[in-house]
Amino acid sequence: MTHHAHRGRTRWGAWLVVLLWVGCSAPKHPTYLPPVGIDVRHYDVALRLDPETRHLEGQVTLEVRRTQAATELPLCFGMLVVDSVRVDGRAVAPVRRGQRLIIPLNGELQTRVTLAYHGTPSEGLYEATYLGQRVVFTDSWPYRGCEWLPAVHHPSDPATLALTLTVPRGYQAAGSGRLVRIDTLDAAVRFRWQLDATAPTYSFAFAVADYVRTDTVADDTIPIHYYLLPSDRDRVYRLRRTPDALHWLSRWLGPYPYRSYAVVQVPIDYAGMENASAPFLRADLFDMGDVEGVQVHELVHQWFGNRVSIAGWRDLWLSEGTATYLTTMFYEAYDGFEVARQQWVDMARLTPEALRLHGALVPGRYVDPEAHLTWVPYRKGACVLHLLRLKLGDATFQRALQTVYRRFAGKPLSTEGFQAVLEEVGGRDLDALFDYWVYGDRLPELRVYWEAAQRRLTWRVVGDGGTLQGVPFQLAVQQGAQVRYVDARASALQLPEATERPEVHPVGILMKVVYP
Repeated sequence: MTHHAHRGRTRWGAWLVVLLWVGCSAPKHPTYLPPVGIDVRHYDVALRLDPETRHLEGQVTLEVRRTQAATELPLCFGMLVVDSVRVDGRAVAPVRRGQRLIIPLNGELQTRVTLAYHGTPSEGLYEATYLGQRVVFTDSWPYRGCEWLPAVHHPSDPATLALTLTVPRGYQAAGSGRLVRIDTLDAAVRFRWQLDATAPTYSFAFAVADYVRTDTVADDTIPIHYYLLPSDRDRVYRLRRTPDALHWLSRWLGPYPYRSYAVVQVPIDYAGMENASAPFLRADLFDMGDVEGVQVHELVHQWFGNRVSIAGWRDLWLSEGTATYLTTMFYEAYDGFEVARQQWVDMARLTPEALRLHGALVPGRYVDPEAHLTWVPYRKGACVLHLLRLKLGDATFQRALQTVYRRFAGKPLSTEGFQAVLEEVGGRDLDALFDYWVYGDRLPELRVYWEAAQRRLTWRVVGDGGTLQGVPFQLAVQQGAQVRYVDARASALQLPEATERPEVHPVGILMKVVYP
C-alpha cells in the first residue's frame, strides 16, 4: 500500500468490485470545518515544481468575501514553509494552529489574500510509476490538498480556479480547467489553466508525466483532451464514447458546466477521481479494466459533485449515488434497457460483508469522509435514486434532477434541499421514503417461498414501512442460466420446471432476500 492508498477510495468499475475495493480505515486527518462568514470566490495558484523531488514553490491569491463578524481567515494548510502573507497588499503575520493557518483580515468585506510558500508536501502530491513511466500528481480528497494548497478545503465552499504550473522542459502536464496557454522558457515549460465555473477544492488537480495528448471534440463545441502514457497511447480508442456520454448528460441534466474536458491516465490506487474538468483514471484500467464505466462515472461528477457541490460529508450520496446511477442510465440510453437492468441487479446485490457495513445513507452525527466512504453512498445512494425514479416516473424524475442542477449550480446541496426540490417538482410528500431509506439504517426483507412440487414461487416484502407499496419494481428470477423478470407486485410465479430452487434478486431495490 502506497502512502496515499489508505483513503480506501472506491469508484465505478465492475459493479461487484465496488464491494471488494472498499477498505475502511481510521481517519488520519483532523476535523476541518468551513469557517463561518467566509466565502472564497477564486483561487489564483502559481506553482514551480521539481518532479524529481516533488519540491514546489507556490503562490496563491484568494479572492474572499466575508461578513462583518468574520475577522480572520482560517485556512487548511500543512507544514510547508510560509514565506509571506499579504492582505490587500499589506503584509500580515499569520498564526499556525496545527494544520490551520489563521490570517487576520482588515475592514474590507471583499479582500485579496496572497500567500507565498515552499517545501515538499507530506501528502496530497505524489509520485508513482506504471510500466516504468513516472507520474507526479495531486490527490486532494478530502483534505489532502491542505498539504500543497492553502485553502478552505470543504465542499461547501466551491470556487473558480486559475492554475499556473512551471516544470522542467520535456514534461507534459494536465490540470483542472481549460488549457489557455503553454509557454516554453529557457529550461522550463509553463502551463496555465482556467476553471471558469466553480468546483470544490478537492477537485483541483494536476498531473505531470511524459504524456501523449490526443484531442477530439463533443457537440462541435467542447474540446476533449486525452492524456495517456506512452505505453497505452494506442488504447485511446477505449474512450471513444466519451463525446456520446458528454452529449447525453448535457441533454439529460443540463449544459456541461466547464469549457473543456480531459481524461488523464494516472497510477492511482482507486479506479478514478472526479477532478474538475480533468478526471484521473487508474492507469491499468486501460489494459484490463472497465475504463469506460469509470470515465462515465467521473464525467457525471462534473455536474453532481463539482458544479453542484455537497453541503457536507453527510451528503456524500448526492455526489456518489448520483454518479453511480446516472452511469447506468447512460448505458440504458446507449446500450439498451437489458444492459442497465443487469447493472441494477448488481447494484442491489448484498453480500454478508455489505450487510456488515450497511448503515444510514445520511448519518445523524458528524461524518468523517474517509470512514463514510463505503459502498453505502455509492450503491445504496443509487438504489434510492432508482426507487425515486420508479416512484415519480421517468419524466418527473428527470425534471426534478434538472431543477436541482439548475438551482444549485455553484452552490452546496444538502439532502434536505434535494428532498425539497423533488417534492416541489413531483407534487408529493417524500418524508416517509427519506426517513426510511435515507436517514434510517433498516432494510426490508424479501421473503421467498418455493413449492417444488407445484413449481410455484411466491414472495412478499416485509419491513419496508409502506415505502414500496405500489412501486413497480422488478425481480430477477434465475434458474440455472435462465433469468426471468417479473413485476414484484405480482407476488407469485408459476415456473415450467422444478429442477432447482430459483434464486431471486431485486432489480435496483436494496433488500435482504431470505428463504424461510
